[in-house]
Amino acid sequence: MAHYDVRTIELEGVAPQRLLDASQLAVAVVGAAGAMGMSAEGPPVTRSSPSETSVALLCREGHVILHAVASEGICLIDIAGRPGTQLERGLEVIARRLGATLP
Repeated sequence: MAHYDVRTIELEGVAPQRLLDASQLAVAVVGAAGAMGMSAEGPPVTRSSPSETSVALLCREGHVILHAVASEGICLIDIAGRPGTQLERGLEVIARRLGATLP
C-alpha cells in the first residue's frame, strides 16, 4: 500500500513573465495546497536567478514544488500528498494561474 501519491508534470509554452515572478508562483503553490486541503508547515521557500525560479511549499500531508525556466517557458510541478488527496485539483490551480493547459 502506498503511503503517498505523487504527480509530476511539465508545463510548456508558459509566458516567461509569469515564470519570473517568484511572489506569484508562491501564491500559486499556496492556492494549490489549499485546493487539495493540505495545510502548510510554513511560508513557501523561493529561490530565483535571472532566468529560473523555484518555489517549494512543505505541508503536513506532502509538498508542492515548482521549478520554472522562464527563457524556455517551461515549469516542472511536483505534488505529493497522502492517499485520497486530490492532486489534480492542485495541478489545475497552478496551470490556471500560469495561463497554461495541463498535458
